[in-house]
Amino acid sequence: MHQILMTIVLLATLSGCVQPQVEQPKVNASYLVIEDSQAWAVLVSDGKRVEEHGVVVDAIKLAGDDAPVAASYVIDTPNCGKVQWLVERQDASDGVTTRMTLHGNDQLSASGCAISDGLTRVWTVLDYSS
Repeated sequence: MHQILMTIVLLATLSGCVQPQVEQPKVNASYLVIEDSQAWAVLVSDGKRVEEHGVVVDAIKLAGDDAPVAASYVIDTPNCGKVQWLVERQDASDGVTTRMTLHGNDQLSASGCAISDGLTRVWTVLDYSS
């Protein structure tokens, strides 16, 4: 009986030491995936992923370092229309950096457009075209 009582007291004591789970940070990202003529614009916000599939209309990559635009990608999506991403070069104190921004049209604000929240985000391009 004494052993059972000690076991209950020990379990009660240890159960008081259990910590609540710490809230895990949520993933946030925005990237454009290009694979030959197919494209996916993907937004991850607070761990929730949405994407907009489209067709590549135009992809231009400039080799010169003196141009303000390094590349341009235009995709046509069923819900957002034609959308353009520009990879812009910017001079910084530690060298030249690139920044990819989304430029859209009036259809981006349509309710069916999954990437409408991405206008203010910096994007990453993953170009797997051959």
